[in-house]
Amino acid sequence: MQDYQDKVVAITGAAHGIGAELARRYGLAGARLALADIDGPTLDEVAAKLEADGVVVRTTVLDVRDAAAVEAFAADAFEAFGGVDIFCNNAGVISAGTIWAEPLADWRWTLDVNVLGLVHGIRAFVPRMNAQDRVCHVVDTASIAGLLVVENSPAYVASKFAALSLTEVLDLQLQQIGSKIVVHAVCPAIVQTDLDRCNDYRRSDEYDPTDPYYATEDYQRRWAVVSGSLPLGMPVADAVSTIVAGIEDDVFLILTHPAYNPAVSGRVAALLTGAHPTLVKR
Repeated sequence: MQDYQDKVVAITGAAHGIGAELARRYGLAGARLALADIDGPTLDEVAAKLEADGVVVRTTVLDVRDAAAVEAFAADAFEAFGGVDIFCNNAGVISAGTIWAEPLADWRWTLDVNVLGLVHGIRAFVPRMNAQDRVCHVVDTASIAGLLVVENSPAYVASKFAALSLTEVLDLQLQQIGSKIVVHAVCPAIVQTDLDRCNDYRRSDEYDPTDPYYATEDYQRRWAVVSGSLPLGMPVADAVSTIVAGIEDDVFLILTHPAYNPAVSGRVAALLTGAHPTLVKR
């Protein structure tokens, strides 16, 4: 890993999983950090551990669906640190269900966080970073579910296909204007995070855990696949090592799980033949 002394890294979704490990990795390599998350208490714990190791950290509690809050987060980072070298547009959530039965509130929440959350980050950080007129990086977290269709999480899959294509368009548009911003799309497969706890941070006026659908066999079975797979995933530190190396090596599409590469190739081949989708072998 390179030396990040005097560099500035901003991260959304920084209290858990990949975001927290990115903060730790960059902070211990010398970077100053601007960290944001919806989970304030855990974000404070992450920051306290880093500060105990001498890392300079600023924290912001926000919901990435709130465009004004993300704008304020970016403004604060630039004012406090004078610029941003790496922006990890990382916050994300997951839901599960059958397309026609999953509550619409889940669809809105998943798409708003995973797609509009990225848009809000891009709108807040990219113009400021472009004005720096120096090499810097925007890193959008998508998912292997933006390349492969998994059947239990339709809103999540839709959001991650959107997230990946959005990031590709961002890269092309920045190329068109001769920007020095380097764009990356991270597509991890299953990682040992607590992503299945994301419902804990939903607003009570937007989420009703007593909705009868959540008690159905259909939902319970599909959600069990989500929650049961996470402990079997790649350690977070290993995934982040691949992500950091990909950023340093100017890789656009950063794939953390090579075992899925044949499935990605198979999907492309199937698309060209017009074949119907098939289940991804796990």
